[in-house]
Amino acid sequence: MQLIVGLGNIGDKYKSTYHNIGFEFLDFITNQAEFGHKKQFLGAIYKNGDTIYLKPHTYMNNSGQAVLAVKQYYNIPDDKIIIIHDDSDIVLGEYKIQANRGSGGHHGIDSIFQHISSAVTRIRIGIRAERFMGQKAKEFVLRAISEEDKVILDQVYKTLQDIL
Repeated sequence: MQLIVGLGNIGDKYKSTYHNIGFEFLDFITNQAEFGHKKQFLGAIYKNGDTIYLKPHTYMNNSGQAVLAVKQYYNIPDDKIIIIHDDSDIVLGEYKIQANRGSGGHHGIDSIFQHISSAVTRIRIGIRAERFMGQKAKEFVLRAISEEDKVILDQVYKTLQDIL
């Protein structure tokens, strides 16, 4: 069993924003599958074979609660958990895959580390477009993804989908 978690925030205010890259990625790789809200998991899940996809509904800063709930219910080891999230320190169009690293100040990742461990694999998707250089992350992460950037992100998603 494998758990793939896309980090984001629920609600129309956050839909299609840079900070919701995790949710956007899950929609892409599941072909817009219908995720069912499961109160016991504090989020919405979609299951396909031995893979469970999770969109935590705890808001970003408490994502670890939902990840822990699903991990414990399905008895998923940490090394079978993949977390997908935005990263404002990485240039738009690039990504990094890593495990056993610090959170880099990402509060959703901090929450996951507090609830399980840093042994999970993280896919950090870059969101810092050239026009955001010199801005603090909080100044642009909640902006709607531009059409131009959406094209670039879709290419990243396709590459990552092939890797997974």
